[in-house]
Amino acid sequence: MSEDNVSAKRALRAEMKARRAAEPCRAEKDFALAQNFFSLPAVREAWIFFLYRSFSSEAGTSLIAERLLSEGKQVLFPRVDGANMVAVQWKGQAFRKGAFGIEEPQGEPYEGKIDVCALPLLAADADFARLGYGGGFYDRFLSDRQIYKIGVCYDFQIVEKVPSEPHDVLLDAIATDKHIYIRR
Repeated sequence: MSEDNVSAKRALRAEMKARRAAEPCRAEKDFALAQNFFSLPAVREAWIFFLYRSFSSEAGTSLIAERLLSEGKQVLFPRVDGANMVAVQWKGQAFRKGAFGIEEPQGEPYEGKIDVCALPLLAADADFARLGYGGGFYDRFLSDRQIYKIGVCYDFQIVEKVPSEPHDVLLDAIATDKHIYIRR
C-alpha cells in the first residue's frame, strides 16, 4: 500500500469519525436508515443476517436487529477471535465487551450459510468501495463467501472517492438515512 493511500485513509477516517460524533438527530436518522435497509429487495428475500453491533457514533443497527427477529429471521453478530471474526447467532441474549470494547454475543460460532451482511463503515463511494477501521476483519471474513454485502451509514458518509486496495471487498448496496444505492 502506498504511503499516499495510507495517509488518505487516515485523514478520511479522522474526518468521518469527527463528523459522525457531531451528528445530531441520530435516532431519527437511524429510523430512516432502517426503513431504507428494509426496502432493499435482497433484504426482503433473505432469512439469515449478519449485522454489526453499533459502537460509538456508528449508524445504529438495533432497530434492524429487532425487526428481523420479530419477522422470524435469523440474526448473527460478530465476535473477534484472535485475528479473525466469527458469526454468532443472537436470539436476544446478553452481549459482553470484546477485544475492541465492542459488545459481542456469546455462544458457539455459526458455520452455516449467511444471506446478507450489514457492514459498518466510515465512508463509501459510488464505486461501492468501503473505508472501514483498518483491521481487515470484514475483508477476511467475506473474502471467500457468497454473501450480499450492504454498507450501513449516514448519507454524509458517501464521499467522492474512498482510497482502496485490490483486496478490499466491494459492497453490493449501501443503505443510508436518505438513499439506497445498489451496485449493478
